[in-house]
Amino acid sequence: MAPHRQPSSLFQICVKSSISLINASCYFIEKSYPEHKFPNCEQEIKELKLQLMKLLPARLFDVLCSQRTCCVYRGDPRVQLLALTHPNISIFRKCDTDNGIPLSFWLSTLSTLKRLVVLDLKFICTDEILEVVGQNCLLLEEINIVSRVDICKSLFNASVLIRNVSDAGLSFVTNLKHLRILSMDPPRNERANRIGRCVSQAGIIMCVTKLPYLEELRIESCDIGSTLISSTIDIGPLSLRKINCHFASADGVRKLLKICPFLRELSITHLSEYSKDSILEQIRISEARLYRLDLSFFSYSESMQQLLTVKGRYLTHFSLWEIDHSMTLDAVISLGKCCPNLNTLCLMTQSNCLVIPKYFQRPKKIFSELRSLTLGNDHFSLRDILTFFLECTDSMQKLILKYQRRSMIDDIILQLLEKGYLRNLNYLWLDCTLVVTTKVAKKIIQMCDKLQIFTVDYSVEMVDIIRYINDNNLDLKLGTY
Repeated sequence: MAPHRQPSSLFQICVKSSISLINASCYFIEKSYPEHKFPNCEQEIKELKLQLMKLLPARLFDVLCSQRTCCVYRGDPRVQLLALTHPNISIFRKCDTDNGIPLSFWLSTLSTLKRLVVLDLKFICTDEILEVVGQNCLLLEEINIVSRVDICKSLFNASVLIRNVSDAGLSFVTNLKHLRILSMDPPRNERANRIGRCVSQAGIIMCVTKLPYLEELRIESCDIGSTLISSTIDIGPLSLRKINCHFASADGVRKLLKICPFLRELSITHLSEYSKDSILEQIRISEARLYRLDLSFFSYSESMQQLLTVKGRYLTHFSLWEIDHSMTLDAVISLGKCCPNLNTLCLMTQSNCLVIPKYFQRPKKIFSELRSLTLGNDHFSLRDILTFFLECTDSMQKLILKYQRRSMIDDIILQLLEKGYLRNLNYLWLDCTLVVTTKVAKKIIQMCDKLQIFTVDYSVEMVDIIRYINDNNLDLKLGTY
């Protein structure tokens, strides 16, 4: 049976009780002053914080601040933050209730947090805030500077989004020389034309080149690889470990791997007219030792085989969205032999040639380390292919099945359960086209001892399943689509 829900630890109970008591004290102080006397209230809250600092270790304030939403604070969120932001806290992540706090508060508060290592300013960040951060928070290793978004009306009475972070703000980020992870807005024109402040591709390149330890650049819907490749100035070598590229060419990939010699994760979506095989060839002959490779709209060609023969021993994560019906059983077996250390595999194919013969003898020691498997989309026997992979490993923890045709899979699931192939799963996601009955869903919950997240489209109401989970106090979340 899925694991039972465990009671809160003594530490969790203490943290929640402490936040509740601090909230009560803050609210009492806040209500003692009218709104126009906030400075007086602020002074008394600071005195409360001094008392807390004498009683509690500095590191505990990291926990109190990060868990502050576990108890609802009914007053001004500034008051609660004033009490919980110790000068030596190392982690600060804003929450939804912080979005309405005035800019002046952030400027004064962040200037005192000089020991921060992680800072999340998502949807509240501005150039002014980044100036303060760049001057005072020099130990930062991770920061989220996704801009505050304001909405105004255009001349045509349409809603227009206004961003508040520009290249000027990025110039302050370059002071953070220990930065390893940077999350930010997409550049101008990457998704849509905007008014107000915007970052540009040139600004992003300027920022990246001045951060010597930056390993990961997170920009929603941005082709980071193409941004670096298209630079008109010489850049690199960079410390980036993770890159995505949507409009790749062989020359572009060669240049990218030269710019980022320490690259470990590469995602390429083939959306251009350039040769897919020449792109794969550039990866093969490079010195890159990738442990994650995601390829979308590629074929399992001879070039793919040669690439995996050379680089496969380094891979622990491999994803292939195959489009030319080139995937065969021989290709799958070759993939397993070339990549002995794979623990995560995503295989999306429309191939009609992926068939398991009736008396097939599976080679030994392929996919034996596999812990996470994603399979899709159609034209193959789900029972046969799924059984093939699950027979290869005893360590499967995460299984995602995608299928285009609506299918009843009760028999398949029951067979896999009886053979014990699903016993170690902690995550199971079944496409909405894959139908199981309530009886089989309960069977899954009963026989998967480690299952904690379960997503399935039930053919009947879910009330029975939810009641069953609650009655048995199971630590199981039902996922959604």
